[in-house]
Amino acid sequence: MNILKKLSLLTALVAVMFAFNACEEDTVAPVEDTPTAPIGLEATSINSTTVHLKWQNDGNIDLTQVKDYTVTYYPENTSSDNAPELSAAKANEAFEVTNLDEDKVFIFEVVTNYKNGNSSTASTIKWAPAMRFEKVDGNTIKLYASDVTDQGSGLALYEDDGLGDFFPTVKTIKNIAEWNLGLDTKGGEIKFGSASQLSYANASTATESAAISEAVPAESLNEVFDSQKLDNKNYTQNFHTLTNVASSVVVYVKHTNGAGEDHYSKILLKYVNGSFLQGTPGNQYVEIEVSYQVNAGFPYAKK
Repeated sequence: MNILKKLSLLTALVAVMFAFNACEEDTVAPVEDTPTAPIGLEATSINSTTVHLKWQNDGNIDLTQVKDYTVTYYPENTSSDNAPELSAAKANEAFEVTNLDEDKVFIFEVVTNYKNGNSSTASTIKWAPAMRFEKVDGNTIKLYASDVTDQGSGLALYEDDGLGDFFPTVKTIKNIAEWNLGLDTKGGEIKFGSASQLSYANASTATESAAISEAVPAESLNEVFDSQKLDNKNYTQNFHTLTNVASSVVVYVKHTNGAGEDHYSKILLKYVNGSFLQGTPGNQYVEIEVSYQVNAGFPYAKK
């Protein structure tokens, strides 16, 4: 066989090999990625029918492939069949779920969706909406300094107004037995906490003195999210000294009523223009907002 024929056969053989390899490559199915579930799922109660959720992307996720997130919610101890599904565009920001039943704990599930149609498993949290009180009868809620004798320094978290409605109620020193919490500004200090632990005469008569836990720096109740149930926190009869604190704070509270039922709450104490105390000397006060769980034993969140 001459050299030209050998070269022709070799060229043909190489062409066949390339064609065979191309066919093999075309028949290999592409590997489709699947996202991992969101992490750090948290919630907070906005009012008696609204909850905010917040989550983060897992570090291994391909952000260029994220299409959106699906939020599903349904009452605990019920089926997820036909549960409402909401679409969320972003992680790391509050997502609002409305029209909830104030007397139920809900299961919330969040799933990450890729553009290729694949979805992650769900991250899950349990949460309940809670009453929010920024004002009562159109007025902001004010706890007055200890030297303002004709105004109230104490707080009953949830009291009947005599008409079947319940609100936080500011209490004067003569009604200290009815206080759950209080403000104490004696000796130039600013203290807030359990009624029984303040320096007022007869403070020990406050039979429903509420227990407190941590105080978290925050400018609003909406900023304080949780991932764990609130009854896991350590609550004691105590107070927080805020004299040298330079920001608004949210205090976690557990109120045990006369029937022995626990109600969980968060109290925002506002720091305004460099001080907790607002107003003029002799008439100073601390402005607060209250988030109160009216359902006994609902610790806001369970995980």
